[in-house]
Amino acid sequence: MLGCCPADTSIEFNCKLGNSNDQVPVDKEQYQRLVGKLICLSHIHPDISFTVSVVSQFMQALYEEHMEAVKRILRYLKMTPSKGLMFRKTNRETIEAYTDSNWTGSVVDKMFTFGYYTFIWGNRVTWRSKKQSVMAMSSEAEYRAMSLGI
Repeated sequence: MLGCCPADTSIEFNCKLGNSNDQVPVDKEQYQRLVGKLICLSHIHPDISFTVSVVSQFMQALYEEHMEAVKRILRYLKMTPSKGLMFRKTNRETIEAYTDSNWTGSVVDKMFTFGYYTFIWGNRVTWRSKKQSVMAMSSEAEYRAMSLGI
């Protein structure tokens, strides 16, 4: 990874990771070690938390495309060594919350993912992204995401 080209994003646009038996399997231990380290790193680099949550869903049945996605995260981190959390003093005394959800974002099981961010005085203080355990058939996913953001 020392001589690799940095990546602008942590995941490719419209990347759909799935389980397919016609792909090349990879070293399970190396993949699990890398993903475990990325999970720890996502606490100080919240910009990779969604991508890490996607690749961590394939800890048991993993293939070359999953390892390529992990390597893409590493290439992205190579480009952003000076990035991290920074809290600024501002005069904006506001509390803001943003929510979003994806009805069938997972190709594998069609479960929806929701997320929210909370800002206090312009600084992000909480964020969460979670894959639900039930299948969303309507705008219920949007309403759940909104209620958790409040």
